[in-house]
Amino acid sequence: MYQCNDEYILSVLCGTVAMYGRDVMLNADEKAEYLQHGIHEIAKRIANEPSVYQPRQIVDFHDDPAVKKADADWRAAQENQK
Repeated sequence: MYQCNDEYILSVLCGTVAMYGRDVMLNADEKAEYLQHGIHEIAKRIANEPSVYQPRQIVDFHDDPAVKKADADWRAAQENQK
């Protein structure tokens, strides 16, 4: 899950044999569900029906320099906790 101000983007691993990611900005209903119940059910829906969410796919999301920095910062924080 990525958050930028009041926008939430969920990255979900999809597929059974060929694995691929879906990076989807949560809509208002999904955001409310996430804030109330967490991401498990939303992620499960995306993983189970990725084609439904394909039109909302953020293309090249993980190539964005800000996302790369956020990933690197998170990994560094995880390493520091060990």
